[in-house]
Amino acid sequence: MTAKRRVALVRNIFLPYSETFIHDELRHHERYEATVFARQWCNAERFPGHRVIAVERIPDRRHPLASLLYNLTGRSRGHERALRDGGFDLVHAHFGHNGIQGMQLARRQRLPLVVSLHGRDVTLLMGRSKYAPEWWHYLLGYRALFRYTSLFLAASAELRDLIIGCGCPQEKVRVHRLGVDLTRFAPARDAPEDPPQVLMVGRFVEKKGHQYAIRAAKRVQENGVAFKLVLVGDGPLRPGCERLAMELGLQKRVEFTGVLSPDQVRARLQRAALLLAPSVVASNLDRESGLISAKEASACGLAVLATHHGGLPEIVDHGTTGFLVAERDPQALAARLQALLQDPELRHRMGAAGRLKMAREYDIRACVNGLEKHYDDAIASWTVVQP
Repeated sequence: MTAKRRVALVRNIFLPYSETFIHDELRHHERYEATVFARQWCNAERFPGHRVIAVERIPDRRHPLASLLYNLTGRSRGHERALRDGGFDLVHAHFGHNGIQGMQLARRQRLPLVVSLHGRDVTLLMGRSKYAPEWWHYLLGYRALFRYTSLFLAASAELRDLIIGCGCPQEKVRVHRLGVDLTRFAPARDAPEDPPQVLMVGRFVEKKGHQYAIRAAKRVQENGVAFKLVLVGDGPLRPGCERLAMELGLQKRVEFTGVLSPDQVRARLQRAALLLAPSVVASNLDRESGLISAKEASACGLAVLATHHGGLPEIVDHGTTGFLVAERDPQALAARLQALLQDPELRHRMGAAGRLKMAREYDIRACVNGLEKHYDDAIASWTVVQP
């Protein structure tokens, strides 16, 4: 049997609740095996099965001074030793700002570097946010990152175009879409709940567009349509959204679940009637790239109602697997939402088409196989290009 190649995966915090896609990608490697290099290791019970080398583990093994030094310098003796002795073939960093630490590790060990781009890491370079103190290391290092990195993997075509517009060499950027596990996310055999549940999954931050979902729900309620809007997640804007729902008289129509485990999210998807994703470009230019919850919903056979935004038009085929409306338009959102709620056959037809699209374009096994081919190319080009 051929020995697997080894990849050092760099993620500063491994792993926030919202980054299940990294966990899933790691689980489906076939020709490569990964070791995670992190500053903080958290939520280990939710994302088991990984080899992680971390400066500190939250909450039981705290090393705040070492963690602070790593954050400031990108250096950790434990990381350096493990990378030097581990026989690694390349370094892969998730998010451009983590690519700075990845570049430092890769450069010292003379290894090729691959950087995955997911959205905010690109838009940071487009606005004034990059001048904030917490991003100075990224501002000072991103041009060197553009030069050193072998491949940048953008989660959507829009993100590819944006990073090229920031000065990244076009020949280094490829679109690599994150996949969905079709064996875990599949249509349920049981009938959806009554009244129909409209599910929205995501952190309560500006780009998710929660307020537009709530305002659209108010319009649909006024038209006498039965439904329940279920908002899964937490975040800084949740209290304001709860107040808005109360002011609009939607207390019995809207449920705020808080953070749910991946299995609980899957169960909610399998009981829902459709997924709502009213995303917008935030005031700081943050946006969606490849929205995982939309892919998981389609894999579960749900119609998806989303916006013409970011990478969503690549996931939702308007009129076939769901509908797309303009950003920040609760009236248009309400009209499509009402149409879907009142036509179960339309929802079923779109959900079935969405499932076929996910199998054709987003099967995680095929996507990870594509990622490993990107790794192969990065290693091969490194031997030719680098001194």
